[in-house]
This record gives sequence, C-alpha cells and structure tokens, in this order.
Amino acid sequence: MAAPQISVLNNSEGARVETLINTRVEGDQHIHQWSPEPTLSDLLQPITDASHTRNRKQSPPDSACLPGTRKPVIKSITSWASSSVLIKRRHVLWLYGYAGCGKSAIAQEVCRQVQGGSRLLASFFFYRNAGDRSTIGRLPNTLANQMAETIPKTKDLIKAAIKGGPDLLRADSGLSLTARIESLVYDPLRVVSEGSVLTKWSLSTPYLIVIDGLDECEDKEGVQEFLDCTLNFFKQHPQIPLRILITSRIEQHIRHRLQVDTVLLKNLADHCSDNDIAAFADVVFHDAIQASPIIQAYIRENGAWPSPLDRHKLVEHIGGSFIFASTLFKFIFNPSSPDDPSTPMGRLPLALNINPGLDALYWQTLSRSVHHPHFSKIISTLTLLVEPLPITGIAELLELKVFEVLQVLLDLQAIIQVPGTDDAPVTFCHTSLRDFLTSESRSGSFSAPPSFHSHLYLYCLRCELRARQATPQAELLQGEPTAAVRYSLKYREARHWNPSKRFFGVAGLGKIVQLQRKMLEVHPDRAIVLSHLGTVLYTLAKRDRSPSDHIKVAISTYREALALRASPPSNPSRYPLLTNLGHALTMLFEQTSDVADIEKAIAMFREAVDLRPPPAPDRPVSLSNLAGAIDTQFRHSGSLPHLDEVISLHREALDLRPHPHPDRHLSLNNLGTALYTRYEKTPQALQDLDEAVSLMRECLACLPDFGIHRRGALANISVALRSFYEQRRSLDDLEEAISHSRELVTEYYPIGFEERKQGLVELATQLQLRFEVTGNQDDLDEIHQLWGEVEEGV
Repeated sequence: MAAPQISVLNNSEGARVETLINTRVEGDQHIHQWSPEPTLSDLLQPITDASHTRNRKQSPPDSACLPGTRKPVIKSITSWASSSVLIKRRHVLWLYGYAGCGKSAIAQEVCRQVQGGSRLLASFFFYRNAGDRSTIGRLPNTLANQMAETIPKTKDLIKAAIKGGPDLLRADSGLSLTARIESLVYDPLRVVSEGSVLTKWSLSTPYLIVIDGLDECEDKEGVQEFLDCTLNFFKQHPQIPLRILITSRIEQHIRHRLQVDTVLLKNLADHCSDNDIAAFADVVFHDAIQASPIIQAYIRENGAWPSPLDRHKLVEHIGGSFIFASTLFKFIFNPSSPDDPSTPMGRLPLALNINPGLDALYWQTLSRSVHHPHFSKIISTLTLLVEPLPITGIAELLELKVFEVLQVLLDLQAIIQVPGTDDAPVTFCHTSLRDFLTSESRSGSFSAPPSFHSHLYLYCLRCELRARQATPQAELLQGEPTAAVRYSLKYREARHWNPSKRFFGVAGLGKIVQLQRKMLEVHPDRAIVLSHLGTVLYTLAKRDRSPSDHIKVAISTYREALALRASPPSNPSRYPLLTNLGHALTMLFEQTSDVADIEKAIAMFREAVDLRPPPAPDRPVSLSNLAGAIDTQFRHSGSLPHLDEVISLHREALDLRPHPHPDRHLSLNNLGTALYTRYEKTPQALQDLDEAVSLMRECLACLPDFGIHRRGALANISVALRSFYEQRRSLDDLEEAISHSRELVTEYYPIGFEERKQGLVELATQLQLRFEVTGNQDDLDEIHQLWGEVEEGV
C-alpha cells in the first residue's frame, strides 16, 4: 500500500520563489477497513473524543462546574439557547474570557443541561496539541455524525451528499471548508427543518451546537472560514432552528469575525464571582477532610480548618480564576512525592504566598521535579508533541524506562494529568501550561525550546527504524503498532521536520542520512524513503559550504524515487517529487551555470503544474515554483520573453489567491518584483512601475508589523518607490520610501547584520534626493553619519 504524501511549504521571507520541499509520511491518513455497506459513521470517521461525552480524564479539558457554581451565566446561556429564533434572533453566542476563567466547564454544563432536553445537536471541544482536535479539518464530519444521531432524518441527506461528492469527507481534498460544512451539516438540517412538522416546534425550541475552545484550533484561516460560513448561513436562513455557542479566549482572528451586531457577546470576566470560588473551595475542602484522617485529627485538636480568615484570604488570592483555584488546591492536597513530610495544613500558608496567576504556580510545581534525570527531555516532549502519548509511548519514544518517566511526572500532578494506567495519554491540566513552557521569557530554564523539535525528529526516526528492523518489509499500520511507532509514522515528517531542520548542522544532517539509508533496507515502499533522503541531502547541500556532491546525490535520489512512481504519469504522488527535483536541479545550475540543468528543472516544474489543474489549492505554489525557475533562467540569459512568462505565471497565481487568502501577500510580492525588474530592463514601460508599486503597497498592507515576510517586502518597495519618485517627482513617494528604509534599517538590519550596509546605502541615497529638494541640514547630517558607518565597514 503506497503511503500518503504531505507537502510542506517553506516560504523564505521576501523570497521571490516559493519553495516546496517534499515530506511524505506513512500513516498521516485515517485508514479504515471498509465494510460492503459502510454505515454513515464508517463514512464520516468522526473524532470520537471531541464531544462533551468524551472521557475527560483521557481527553482534556477535564472541566466541569461544581454543583451550585456558575448558575447565573449558565441560566442566561440556556435561556438564550431554548428561546425561539423569532424572539431572540441572534443565532450565535460568543462566550469569551481569559485563560482559566471556566469557559470549558460552562460549555460542558450547558451541553449536559441541553442534552437533557434532547436539543443538543452536536458538540466539539477543541484542544491544542491533541491531534485532529487541534485542527478544523474533521469538524464537519464530527458534527454531521452527531447530528445524524440526534435527528435521524438527516442521515439519508448526508449520505446523498457524500455519494454526490466523496471529497466532502476529506479535509485535504481541495474542497473548501465552507462547502464541506454546508453539505454535511447546515444543508441537511435546513432541508429536514423546512420539510417536516418539526419546523413549528423547533422554531420555539431550536437545536444547539456547542463549539468550545475555538482559540485552541491551530488553523486560524480555517477558523475564520468556519465563522464566515456560519454567519452567512444564518443571514440567508434567519429562521433556521439552530443556535451555536462558541467559547474562546479573545484572539484577534476570532474577535474580528464575531464582534458584530448579529452575534451575542458575553464576557465571562463579568461573571466570575468570589462566591463561586468560595463554593468551589468549600466542596474541595469538604471532600479532602472526609478522605483524610490526618486532617480530621488536626481539626479535633485545633478547630476548624481552614480558618474563616484563611478561607477568606484564599478566595481573595484566587481572584476569580478557576484554573488557578483548581491547580492551587492540587498543590495544597497533593504532596510533591511519597516522601514529602509536609501536610495540607503546612502547604496552605505556602499556597497563600504564591504570587497570583498561574506562572508562579507552574514555577513552584515544576521545581519539585527538576532534580530528576531526564526532566527537561520529558517536559519538552510533552510540550511539543502534536498529540499526547501514554507513559509507555513517551518512554519508548525517548528510549527511557517507564519508571524514569513516572519519576518525573508523579511530582507534577498538580499541573499534569497522569493517568492511572500506563496506556492512557498524559495531558496538561490546562493549555496555559503549554503557553508557559513555550515562552522562555516566562518559564526560563523550564522552557521547551523550538530546537527540541530536532531531537523529536531523531527520536521518531529511530523509533520507526527499530520497528521496521523488527519486521522488515512489513506495513506497520496493518499490524498493531505501539503508540510511539504510530506517532512517529504520522508526525515525524509532517510536523517535526520543518521546525527542526534549521537546527541541524552538517553532522546532524549526516546522521539522518545514515539512518535513512538503513531505513531503505527494511521499508516496504522504497520511494517514500528515497523522497525523505533526497530532502535531507538537499538540506545538507544548502548547509555544507565545503565542496561536496550532496546536491548531485540528492538529484540522483529524487530521480530514483520518481522512476518508482512513473506509472501512471498522472500519479499525484509524482507532484512533490517533481517539485523537489526541480529545486535540486535549480541549485545545481546555480553552482555550475550549466544551462541544461535549469532547462531540466523547468521541465520538472511544468509537469508539476500540469498535475495541479484548477481549482487545486496548491496550484499557485506550483505556478510560483515554475516562475522562480524561469526567473533564474532569465537572470542568466537576459531574455525578456523569459521574464514575460514569469510575470504571466505570477499573475495567474495572484488571481488564484483573492483577498483574504492567507498567502496573497506572496503573489503580490512576486508579481510586483517581477514587474519592477521588467521596468528596469525597459524604463519606458512606466505602467510596469505603476503596477509594481501598487502591488507592493497592497502586499505590505497584508503583513503584520514585525512579521517574517515584512523585511523582504520593505526592501522591495523602498527601492521601487525611489524609482517612482525619480519618474514622478512627488515628494510624498520619496517620504514613503524613506519611511520604509528607516524601518528596515532600524528593525530588521541591526549592527552586524550582513544586509545592513545595503540598507544604509539605500537610506542615504533617498535622503540625498530629499536634501536636493528641501536643503534640510538634518538630512545632510544624517547622510554623513550613514556613509561614515558604511565606510567603517558596519
């Protein structure tokens, strides 16, 4: 069975070529055994641990409202949810608030209460670094499956939609999320509600979908598309008997879509009272006292515990944060280790002295375990895993003993959910811990650095290699692989290669090459390993400045893999191999200037483009890759027809990325730069300069301050605007150019940066042009200062 492929974009900032490096991986699809007559659930393959009925101990968040707490806010939500859409017309309610204020617990309780009235249509609890629950791709499938169970009449409509469009089932099919969620969820519900006696009743008693933790979804563009699609659906069908509760933190990409008149907003910070925290504390302390003879003995000798004063201080100290309260109570009642002689009575004063907020508590708790061997390795692994692993899986992946992993985790149960069995996943009690550990400024020596992805990549590679050496030439996924092997197959190339490769030096890449060559001996699909090996050799060729044959070996490796995928010519798995071979041949041409190499590269990219006809979502990437190779040919030949084709390809790519496409800025920059290059070759073509500046301005407007692509965009537009000024003599254009050049030098070209000299020269040139018009002495002084720095060699 051929393994599925993953293609990963690597867009360098300010680049005119969009690079595609193939990272194909076995196991990054959901593989099913199809029955002759598959059920709807078989077809949809929903995420089974995403709803409110999941096992919360194994699939966080493990959040629930204690009896007697959060009553007013829950009542207001359930009242809205049950009211007729003819009376309360806003179909969407956004419950937002800071981390730890209880959003998920409230969503869980709302689901419980609404399900009791048979009105809960579906629920989905996003959770970061929890595999498919941290992406939006399988949301339509999961909601549709739950809806079919709640309203059986929708089953046939969903099946009919799937029969007419099987690609609706796949997140990577090229169909938009809008098309998938409309076809699988919204349209079937609309048809049933409009065509049955259900309508009159449901107008007064609508159904409810609960989407919790939308900010936990890593696919921000997908989130925005989901929100746009949902709001547009309600706009077109204002009487549809459906409401949607969405909970999240305040993230800009969510707020921008939901802070509108048609959405009901509820800030949970306005509903976090000390009374709720006090009720929570009373329940926790009551249960702990009932379970502990030691606390009971203390109370008999010393009176009530905690004292009324300490109870009041504790509630005030918590400050309305339920996650802080929960974690603080675990700190009080859970000893740091079996040998810890302290008691809850002794730990309560310590808890009162911990600075409010989770960071201090995380510091205090992590400090309990930092002395254990492998602490940093285990904590960094838990932080950067794409989805959680059980204790046995962590041990196998990191080549440790199970007891060594347990030794670290047992002292951290106040902040990490350690399951009672070695086979259940280890999860963070709250995603704010991951935020803490990935921010070095907050977590210091506890932080999980991005460079640890390189360790995880090697651990995954060795884990898979061990499994394959044990069963050579076998399809691992057809057996029963361990959790660690399954994780390695699914995520090594797809999620750990790109963030790790910049941290590998020549020696590290050489080690990967050796391991991949061993993999060739035991893997049943040689083309997959050759593809991975070629990618590593290509990266090694870029990294190794000494004379070497790495790029030639990479080309040979890609060619062998391509030969194994030769039939049929339309085989989609040829696409990434063609693309990677094209990039490798382009690199070889840049080293040798042999025209035959760039012509072969262009041929590879042309074939890749043919394999991505419209409306393939990655056709713009294919067009940009082809344009980049032809641009390289143009810079060698100087032939304007080559440049004309570059412009034509970039123009088509831009047309395929309409606003607000997340990669539109790349095509704007590419086309603008190509047009400016043609203007430089034919200065009489002022329309090229006009269009180039317009495109570059739009590109810059698309980019956030300090974004990774902003540096290149600034460099391009500052030069183009100087030419624009020289043609039009508008001082406003020159002022704009100076502003961009100054930002470039100040923010992106610090002292010691190799491109600083070029930036200083451009800024001095622009200031000179302004001085010639205004005679401003300040400009002249700055010009002398800039040239002085240039002459000193920066």
